[in-house]
Amino acid sequence: MYYVFVCPKCQSHAQLWQPGSKTVACQKCRAKIQTNTLRVYGPFEKHDDAVEKRSLIQAELSQKPGTFSSQESSIFSVPLDKEIQLNPPKAKKPHQIILDVLKENGTMIVADCEYYCAERGVDSETFQKMLKKLIEAGDIYRPDKGLIALVP
Repeated sequence: MYYVFVCPKCQSHAQLWQPGSKTVACQKCRAKIQTNTLRVYGPFEKHDDAVEKRSLIQAELSQKPGTFSSQESSIFSVPLDKEIQLNPPKAKKPHQIILDVLKENGTMIVADCEYYCAERGVDSETFQKMLKKLIEAGDIYRPDKGLIALVP
């Protein structure tokens, strides 16, 4: 996935960007830019399409230095797809996954809870450590042997 953006500081250089980093530097003025504030054009699945779009934007910027505005030309009409998240959500922490499983299912057998947590990416060793910490913290309790539940 590729995006094109124009440096918001110098407004004279268009470049490509692939999501994954929190900051990017302008290749011309070296300004450090937060990627969550960028006005991007795309997405483009193919690198060649993104390069073509960047070339069109750079050509317009070269004709009108210092007057960059996304409203001036139809070149800038490629909308950002609303379904794509530039900053994907962070993965949940193991203790939160355990609490979520218990919220969804209520009182559970420990082995069943461990199975559901494993489906969500919590390995057995981490599950046992987090279970112990959650019990010590008072977030969950053992209503009976082999069972766990959220504290009401």
